[in-house]
Amino acid sequence: MDTPEKTRVAVVFGGGSTEHAISSVSAALDAGDEFEIVPIGVTSEGRWVLPAAASTSTDLVPVAGGDVTVVDARAGVARLAGIDVVFPVLRGAFGHEGTIQGLLEMADLPYVGSGVFASSAALDRDHLRKLAVAAGLPVAPYAVLRGGAPLDEAGRARLALPVVVLPARGTGGETLVGDWAELDAAVDAAREVDGKVVVASVPAGVRVTVGVLEAGGAPEASVPGELTEDGVTAPAELPHGAERAVRDLAVRAFVALDCAGLARVDFTVTPAGEVTLDAIDTMPAFDPAAPFPAVWSASGVPYDTLVSRLIRAAVRRGTGLH
Repeated sequence: MDTPEKTRVAVVFGGGSTEHAISSVSAALDAGDEFEIVPIGVTSEGRWVLPAAASTSTDLVPVAGGDVTVVDARAGVARLAGIDVVFPVLRGAFGHEGTIQGLLEMADLPYVGSGVFASSAALDRDHLRKLAVAAGLPVAPYAVLRGGAPLDEAGRARLALPVVVLPARGTGGETLVGDWAELDAAVDAAREVDGKVVVASVPAGVRVTVGVLEAGGAPEASVPGELTEDGVTAPAELPHGAERAVRDLAVRAFVALDCAGLARVDFTVTPAGEVTLDAIDTMPAFDPAAPFPAVWSASGVPYDTLVSRLIRAAVRRGTGLH
């Protein structure tokens, strides 16, 4: 009796952003025995590094010893013909923000995670906040600086200190400012990454993260985890009623951006239990110790089950609008 073929999953990692190393760590997915994992690296220069090919040019097979073939992006996609689904763990610009999602849609290859729009909107801290406000989600006061414009006195009075200064798109260049004398240097650092800069108030409180999972049904939220310098502690200890609030808000944010598959949603919870939305990550880091897998593990969903549910949901969903 023939053994059923395993679902072949291309894990695309690396990329040209400053988070190349984080993406590379996430590439070591533990998917158990039900999937065949084909790792595909994207170099900082945008070249695709594929495992050595089998007897046909369209069939990819991992080869012991690490033999690889380097090709350009268009040839890389063409060589994915033997793949059932793609798990893109690219981080930051050039992959995380909708570019690879659009490429895979054009190639009619199912993939894990959100589509072009949600991926792009979530990584733009300006548009994320606009969509959140339109959906009635709570966000801290913020200002957007374009074209070299400074934050005027009215803006400073409205935001109040401390503030966080960060590029609207991309990673790096983020600075916490506790004195207005530090603002100009912080804005300059952010502009080295992106000409559009967001300056946002930082409420006093605990930073928490919630994982949202949509794997064949309505989106559901994990227990919240507290974000610390050492990682995440889950479940987080929150004021009465705050856990339900952040879980509900995480699902609402997921729906408001038309996310799919998964998302990590970060909040600040004040001592009084007030909640503000900080960020949505449509493809969070995926090594087992990262916050997204950690909060789901604390919710009773082990790592290999989480990976399996996401891959199978992506295969069922396919490409195109839903």
